[in-house]
Formats: sequence, structure tokens, C-alpha cells
Amino acid sequence: MPTKFTSKKIFKVIMVCLIATLLIFWNPNNFFGGVRNFFIGATLPVQKFFSTSAEKVYSFGEAISSIGKIKKENKSLIEENLRLKAQNVKFEDVLKENENLRNQLNILSRKEFNLESARIIGKDIYNNNSWILIDKGRKNGLEKGMTVIVADGILVGKVEEIFDSTAKVVFITEKSMNINVETVETGAVGIVKGDYGLGLIMDLVLQTDVLKVGDKIITSDISQDIPRGLLVGEIKEISSAGNDLFQRAVVSLPVDFFKLRFVFVIKNANNQ
Repeated sequence: MPTKFTSKKIFKVIMVCLIATLLIFWNPNNFFGGVRNFFIGATLPVQKFFSTSAEKVYSFGEAISSIGKIKKENKSLIEENLRLKAQNVKFEDVLKENENLRNQLNILSRKEFNLESARIIGKDIYNNNSWILIDKGRKNGLEKGMTVIVADGILVGKVEEIFDSTAKVVFITEKSMNINVETVETGAVGIVKGDYGLGLIMDLVLQTDVLKVGDKIITSDISQDIPRGLLVGEIKEISSAGNDLFQRAVVSLPVDFFKLRFVFVIKNANNQ
């Protein structure tokens, strides 16, 4: 019974407060103007607190949202940057290849020979790096035995096997290669042999011929299948004894064959 009475009492108080509040804010005929102003003034600090808090919460939410947007934009920028870097590297590689090919096309031999440019698409990795595979073959007019060179008329090797669209080129460093050569400065003649894929040896040079370290070696006109005047290398070391019938010399290569990307096949060597 006391509990029921208390509940009714509380209900009445709440209803009176609600009616009073409505009358104060509704303020008919400005009857409660003073009370309304007093109430607003008294609750102003509370209003300011809640207003400031709401602004801070909103600002915090905006900051969180902005951070999310920035992270998303940053991720997009990083991905775009990586994509552009990849494209730039690819573009630089293409430019380098084009420059390399353009330089090689400007060699003097271009005026003398019918050259077929070819890209290296495979290399020997099991037999002392003695051969390469190029992307030109029988359908491009290539034949077995054709001479292969690079820029400035440097001799690289010969076509050993021919296929429809590819060909196998054996380096002059292969042990089976024997090339008739002569030195530029002294005119000494001999034969250059491959040293098991490791380098070149100039052999069968008469003792009466003069060999000098640093002298350049070129192909001679004795060979029927290789044009004269192609650069083979230069003398690095001379090996000769007084009682030997012939002189020998170690020959250094003018280029690193394993770093080549393009070569040229001479298609009309027999017509020279």
C-alpha cells in the first residue's frame, strides 16, 4: 500500500514537472518569460558542455574518417607508384635494347654484307657456355655455316644447326672451331682455336713471324666461309720456345659473349 501511494506521488510530480516545462518553453503570451530565461540561463553551462562534447565527438569521427580516406588514398598512390616504376623499368629496357640494336646496325660491315639481325633467346648452361640460340632460322634465309658477328665486325661464331624459326650458333671459343687469322700490325698468320669454351689460342704461327702483345687479330682471306677482316681479339700472352717449330699466343676476346643480346648473321659471305 505505501509503495502504491509512493508510485502515484512520483507520477504526479513527474507530470507536474513536464507540464511546467512545456508551459515554460511554450510560454503563452510571454507569461513565463522570466522563468524561461532563468531556466535557460541556469542550464546554459550544461548545454555548452553537451554542445562542446558533441562537436568533439563529431570532429573525432571526422578525423577517423579522414585517416581512413588518407590510408586508402596512400595505398592507391603506392600501387600507382609501383605500377609506374615497373612501366618505367620496362620502357628503359626497351630503349636500351633499341639503342643497342641501333648501334650495331651502324657498323661498317652493314655496307658490305647482307645482315640478318637476331635476338638471343637461349644459351648453353651445361657445356662451357659454348653456344646460343637465336630467334631467326630457315624461313629467314639462314643456312648452316653462316658467320655470326656483333657491332664493329666482331666475330662471334657460326651457325651450326638450323631450324624453321630458330638457329644454334656455336662460339669461336668452342674447341671444334679453327679459324684462319692474321695479325694487323705484323701480318703474322696462324689458326685460332677454341680453348674448350674458355678462350682462344692462336697456334701454328711460324717462328719467322713476329707476334706482339696487344696486336689485334682478324680473319684472313684463306678461309672460304668466313669473310676477311672480322675482329677476333688481341694477343694477350705469347708462348714460344726456341726449339719449337711454331709460336702460340693466348688471345683475349673483345666482348663478353655471354652478355650479348643481339647478333647479326652474314647471309652473303661467299659472295665477297
